[in-house]
Amino acid sequence: MSDLLTTINFNSVKPIRDVVYQYLRSAIINGLIKPGERLVEKEYAERFNISRTPVREALRKLEIEGLVENIPRKGDIVKGIDLKDMLEIFAIRQALEPLIVKTAIENMTPEDLLTLQQTVDSMSSSAHNNDTEALMASFQAFHDTLITVSQMPRLSTIISQLKDYLGRFRTMSLSNHTRRTQAINEHKEILQAIIDNDTEKAEQLVVTHLNFARCSLLNKMQQTEV
Repeated sequence: MSDLLTTINFNSVKPIRDVVYQYLRSAIINGLIKPGERLVEKEYAERFNISRTPVREALRKLEIEGLVENIPRKGDIVKGIDLKDMLEIFAIRQALEPLIVKTAIENMTPEDLLTLQQTVDSMSSSAHNNDTEALMASFQAFHDTLITVSQMPRLSTIISQLKDYLGRFRTMSLSNHTRRTQAINEHKEILQAIIDNDTEKAEQLVVTHLNFARCSLLNKMQQTEV
């Protein structure tokens, strides 16, 4: 929890309740606050040195999202992420990401292609150097570039709401060396389809990539019961 508190910024233009919500949400999704832990409104207000109202409002938003459960006589309890959550998020991705790659291909410039190629090269280099942090950043950069090039701001907003989840899932899935190598090759194939301007193949490869990622993560979550 200390890592969370060192980065919280109440100088943001966002309302305090939204700042608290975003940081608690990120802490829960990334495992800094564990499933089963109580979130006591008074304690968090004191930690953040703010009134209890924005903490209460943030907790209600987390409850609506399904990350927190309010249990009578126990209070607000962290639910965390379960298999149902993961499967729902992947279903959303499989509906949206083929559209992202299709629209990105329509808007792609030589400079964008170069950026994607450099990102894929960085994946291979990071994997070779066993630099997990850089590898995760490269996967996210590839994804972010496609979203930017697609020029669909509303879709970008929807996807951004899933970003914390995707980061957690990616870290879990790619802890497996075999899956890590497979994922890099899948991105190389997607890039080649984009270079070839083959929209149909690129969409199919994105769906295949998501299916493999979902299966890998499903196995991981079943083993660890995260």
